[in-house]
Amino acid sequence: MAQSDGRAGPGNDMLCLAAGVADLVAEGLRVMARRMPGPAEVRQELRARGELALRRNGAAPEAHLEVLARRAAARLGDG
Repeated sequence: MAQSDGRAGPGNDMLCLAAGVADLVAEGLRVMARRMPGPAEVRQELRARGELALRRNGAAPEAHLEVLARRAAARLGDG
């Protein structure tokens, strides 16, 4: 900010910076609100992301046939 216009000083400089940041954030929020899908689409998207996250991070269940094979082998080993 130049001081040649007579309005910008150290205090006005901070005020102008804060106003510029606030304007930038407000513009970003307006753009985001325009692009935001409806509530049903948001719910569907969140559910799909949650399922992917659980598959990626959760423990996978044991394969059913493998469990049966282990039980059968254990029975054969006992008797």
